[in-house]
Amino acid sequence: SKICSSKPEKKESRIDEIWLRRKLAMGFSRFLGRITMPFRVFSSSSGPRAILTRKVNSDVDLFKDERDKSTRAELKGAVSVRESGVDLRRVPRHVAVIMDGNRRYGKAKYGNATRGHWDGSKTLIEFAKWCIAEGVQVLTVYAFSTENWDRDPSEVSALMSIFCKYCDELRVEAIKQGIQIHVLSTDDTRIPQEVMSGINQMVMETKRCNKFTMNICLSYGGRGEITNACRLIAKDVKEGNLDIDGVDEQALERRMLTGHCCDPDIIIRTSGEERLSNFLLWQAAYSEFFFLKKQWPELQKDDLIGVIRTYARGRKRRYGK
Repeated sequence: SKICSSKPEKKESRIDEIWLRRKLAMGFSRFLGRITMPFRVFSSSSGPRAILTRKVNSDVDLFKDERDKSTRAELKGAVSVRESGVDLRRVPRHVAVIMDGNRRYGKAKYGNATRGHWDGSKTLIEFAKWCIAEGVQVLTVYAFSTENWDRDPSEVSALMSIFCKYCDELRVEAIKQGIQIHVLSTDDTRIPQEVMSGINQMVMETKRCNKFTMNICLSYGGRGEITNACRLIAKDVKEGNLDIDGVDEQALERRMLTGHCCDPDIIIRTSGEERLSNFLLWQAAYSEFFFLKKQWPELQKDDLIGVIRTYARGRKRRYGK
């Protein structure tokens, strides 16, 4: 028995060693292919598009095949069912969300802020499904503010890379689900070209969808949106296309990025923070606010159900009357 247990064990060990070397070589090749995209997106040597290489090794898990498969599985998961029991006439038509807490969640769970952003993007997909199931018509999410460009360049690059990878997946799933996607930006000059290409394709190919509307605020600021709208009005007045007496709230509203939808009935902010952070300042005039203690990636459908029920049964919207 000693002969049988020693010689075959040595041969098996040799086979394992060869197999391991081959897998490592294949894995390194795939790794090089996966990190090409973020280097290509952030090719500038300076500014917000620059990428710092010192943190690439800690974030490479974002670009593994396993992550891609997980993403596709999340997008193709079972459709959510309606659970709130609220009369559809009292369900909020437009829900807006400040998706806060990704970094804190990532650091607490993984010791890596970027992985929190990845989990947060998956939560967005599920949240959209919950909204559709409950009868919500419009979802607006704060994905990246104009102030976020001031963050560590490596984190910015990782966020843009995540968005780049999700654009194609979101486009395919949105077409299947009938979701029309709008990307709202008050300063798109800072968005990397490859991200813009993905955005343009996603928006173009979902523009005929009419079951649900999703607004993604990327490189967006509420003050900037109002400023841009005022600039458009000034231009129209100067060129004689608008009389000065015609400048009113409706004129401004028509020039806002959300002109295609109603104002949000509800604004949700996660992570326990209680402020707007330059989000939909014009549109939030009569919105109902809900501040949740959970970090965004921790959100469950029960949290949305609770908000919808409270809004329908406990909030009275008087609009100043």
